[in-house]
Formats: sequence, C-alpha cells, structure tokens
Amino acid sequence: DCFLPFETFLFSYAVLGPLHYLTELQWLSKKDFFVPKTKISIFVILSTSITLLLFLNYYLFYIQKTEILVGLVLSSFFVLCFNLILLSNTNRARFFSLGFVLLLGILYFVKPVLIILFGLFLPTIIHVYVFTFFFMIVGYFKSSNRFALVSILMLALVPLLIYFFPLENLIESHLNSKKIYNSTGFRIINKWMVLIFGKNTDANTIILKAQIFIAFAYTYHYLNWFSKTSIIGWAKTLRLKKMILVLGIWVLSIALYLYNYQIGLMVLFFLSMIHVLAEFPLNVLSIKTIFQKLITK
Repeated sequence: DCFLPFETFLFSYAVLGPLHYLTELQWLSKKDFFVPKTKISIFVILSTSITLLLFLNYYLFYIQKTEILVGLVLSSFFVLCFNLILLSNTNRARFFSLGFVLLLGILYFVKPVLIILFGLFLPTIIHVYVFTFFFMIVGYFKSSNRFALVSILMLALVPLLIYFFPLENLIESHLNSKKIYNSTGFRIINKWMVLIFGKNTDANTIILKAQIFIAFAYTYHYLNWFSKTSIIGWAKTLRLKKMILVLGIWVLSIALYLYNYQIGLMVLFFLSMIHVLAEFPLNVLSIKTIFQKLITK
C-alpha cells in the first residue's frame, strides 16, 4: 500500500470489490439482511430506492451541490435501521425518530458540514474501516482468540503509523494512476482529509498519507471478508448455479474496468452502494453487541 497506494486502491476496488459485493449480498439475503421478517420488504424497497436515487444524481442528472442531501438521506436510513432492529416499541421508535429529526435540523443550521462528512464517509471510510473494526471486535467476543485480538490492535494502530511516519517518501505511483483516481469521486475523500488533518501540515503530504490509508482500508476490508469464509460461512450459501452466475458477473465487471475505469464505476455503482446499505443492519447489530458487552463488564 505504501509503495503504490493509488494502484493498490484501483486494483482492489476493481478486482476484489465486485466479488465482495456479490458474495456478501448473497450471504445477507440468506440471513434476511438481519432484519425482522415482517420488515424485510420495507428495508429492500428503501435501500433499492436510495441506491437508484443516488445513481441518478451522480451519473445521469449531474446535480450539483447535493452533498447535504446525500448526508441527510444516508443518515436517516442508518437511523431507520436502528429503529427496524432495536426498537420494537412503537412509541419509543417515534420518540427516537423525532429526536433524530431535531438533531439533524440543528446540525443543518448550525454545523451542516457534519452532515456532509457523514454522507461522504459513511459509505466509504466508515464502511470499510470502522465497521470492519466493529465486526472484528464482535468476532473476538465470540471466540476470544488471541490472534483475533492482535489483529484488532494492529488494525487500530495502522492509521497512527501512517500519520506519524514519513511513509509518503516511499510512494512511487505513476502519473496515469493518479489521473484515473482523480477522475473518480474518491478524490473528494482526500480533499476532506486534508481539511480535517492537514492543519500545520503540507497538503501534498496529507493527500499521500490519506491515499495510503484509503488503499489499506479498502484492501483490508475485502481481504478480511474473503479470509472469513469458514467463520462466517458465506461460501456455503453459494450453490453451483449461483456461483457460476457470480463468477460470470465478476469477470464482466473486471473487463469493464479494464476497458474504461469510469464506465466500470458507473455500471458497478448500484452493486457497490446497495451492498453498503444492505450491511447497515449488521453494522447496527455489531454496535449493539459491543455496547452490551461493555456495559455488562
């Protein structure tokens, strides 16, 4: 990651990403998306509608300055997942939802940048790094494996190592890779990281360090999923016909990225985003499990 962060990210996103989306969506559907059976239809309709709305916004209508709207939509859907899973009491759910609406209203007028950041980082950095971190903690609670604990500690240390050590001096990325990366929407993440962490620091240094972290987070997120085949059991949900279908779509998606990376991003956007939204209930359950473990100790 340190040597070729732009190339590493572009490779991971184009090659490992689609296979991850396809296999995880298959596994989540077999688990009813970890949503109560009576609420699955609502969840599927909403997640599909939001994905379609975002696709139309980004790739067809090219609507400008919609960052705040994206943040509001994704924040609201994430909180809805809390309601669907954690709040069986109707009155409590209404009170929780009202409180969230009031909070969003306050943030919209006082600190709208927080809503924008949440909309930007939730389906990207939070999804691939923070939620992976939570998922690993839950796995450790279930197994109490020392290797799992070491993996969690190492994952927590990586951002600090990237930030404090001069790893940017090792970068040898080619100009063409940077051009392809800058043609994607991910360059916005780098810009925001410069604004957040770049005080009293050279902007180019922060951009490079941010890219090292992004490449690491995405690659680790995908590899962690594939390494958990026996633990999670997602491979068992793939029958021969579905496996052939998944592999066929995967090969076609790689071919699209090779032909034109931007076309690949556009075509695979639906799978990418809907797999993020489909994972929200699992993320909520992970947060719930960690919270319960902490308060019972």
